[in-house]
Parts: sequence; structure tokens; C-alpha cells
Amino acid sequence: MPLNTSPVRRDIDYLRRRVKPRPAPVAQAEMNAPAAAAPAAPTAPAASSTGLTLGGSQSAAPASPSAPPAAPSTGLTLGGSPSAAPASPSAAPASPSTPPTTRPAAAPSTPQPFPAPTAEEVRVLDDETPLVRLDPRQSAIGSLIVGGATAIVWETVELVTGVATADGVDGTPVTTPGNRPLLGFDGGDAILALRHVHLLRRALFVGTPGHPLTVQLFDGESFAAADETGAAPVVSLLRIGSRLELRLEPLPAEIPLQTLLQQFGFEPTPYVVAREPRRR
Repeated sequence: MPLNTSPVRRDIDYLRRRVKPRPAPVAQAEMNAPAAAAPAAPTAPAASSTGLTLGGSQSAAPASPSAPPAAPSTGLTLGGSPSAAPASPSAAPASPSTPPTTRPAAAPSTPQPFPAPTAEEVRVLDDETPLVRLDPRQSAIGSLIVGGATAIVWETVELVTGVATADGVDGTPVTTPGNRPLLGFDGGDAILALRHVHLLRRALFVGTPGHPLTVQLFDGESFAAADETGAAPVVSLLRIGSRLELRLEPLPAEIPLQTLLQQFGFEPTPYVVAREPRRR
């Protein structure tokens, strides 16, 4: 704050300049006077020790009269001088050693399927190339259309089995949430709704002797399955995860449909027609 050096006006009686009071000067004599010697404090008798003391010096300065006398030692004392100052509270305790971090065990990897030809690489399923594997996109979009089939067999993930032929259906049909058959005939072709393929576990497509089966996909890819011996071609379909595999099965020339179902382990599930309860 700047110092006000303007003079005090004497012509105005009611105005006064406030002057900050200053402390009174200390007398030079009081500053130079020697301080009176304080009387020596009486020496307190040393506390008797009743045990073994190990450590620093015992010739500590006597305590002031206002301090309470030290309690007598009744046991073994280890360490430095009893008059040593306690550790500073600001000293931080040593941090405990961090245990070594262990990495979690890696999750077991899913085994990859063995290499198989794709629908783009195969035109005909025969004895040399009996297997084709569809990719996840081809296995889940649109419909799988099989031409030339005379009988189809299905088994769902709930082990519900059924057979469909030109004469009718044997076993339990499976419908999708849209009230459409999961697998059935439409215009002479067997059609599998791939949108609900997660409900299907496996299937069989049985053809006519001397005539191949044709398979069409939504993206325009197609291939055929023909038996070189002249027997009825049989193509098995198996869902593995998100992929579909189709295989041409080698079978004898003449085999009844019931025997074919037994060889592949299919047993039609009895169909129970749901009826509403009778009301009285």
C-alpha cells in the first residue's frame, strides 16, 4: 500500500487522517540486560532397573521436575538409548512387496474342422469328392432347395424325427415360429428353411435310381449328387456349429426306405394331435 505523504489539513476540524499506531520502542537497556540465570533443576534419582538392558548409553539428561518419573523397567530391553526420540510420524511405512501377477489360464481352443471342399469348388458329388461344406452365410440365408428327391428324413435338436414322401408324412412334422414346415416338399422339390436351421440336427435326401439330386443355394451356387452304380442317390445333411455339410452316402442299389432309416438310426417319432380340452 503506498504511503500517504499529504499534510494534515488544519482548516477542516471534522476531517482527520487516520495514522496507523506504531508499537512503542523497546528500551535499549532492557535489550542489553543479561538474562537472569535460571536456577538449576533438581536432579531426579535414576529409576532402578530390575532387568537386563541392552543397547545405547544410560547417561541421558535428567527429566524436568514437571515430567512424571519414568516407570521402572521390569524386563528385557533391547534397542538404543531410552532417551532416543521416537520415529518421525511423517516417515511412511515400507510398502509390502507386490505379489507376482499370474496370468489366467488360456481358454481351450475350439477344434477346427478338417479341410473340405466348398460349394464353389464342387460341381458333382461322387466317389472321389463325396463331401461339400457350406460357409456360415450359405448355411443360414434363404432356402436349401434339393431337386429330384422322393423322400426326406429329419431329426431336430430335440430328437424329434419325421419322414416325408409323396404319399404323406410319417412321424412328427416340425414347424417354424412362422407356422411353416422346417423341411418339406413344395412343387416337387425338398426345401429346407435355413433361417431356422438351428432347429435341425441332421437330415437325409433320397433320390430316384439313375437320376441325380441337385442342390441350389441362395447365392446361385449349385451342385449335383449322382451314384455311379445306378443306385438311388442318398445325400446326408449334418449341421456342425454354424456350417452345413452334405455327403453322398454309398448304398446298395436296392434298399427299402425302412431299412435305410434303420441303418442311419432314424426312428419316426409318433405324432400326437393336440386337442382342446372338452368344456362342459
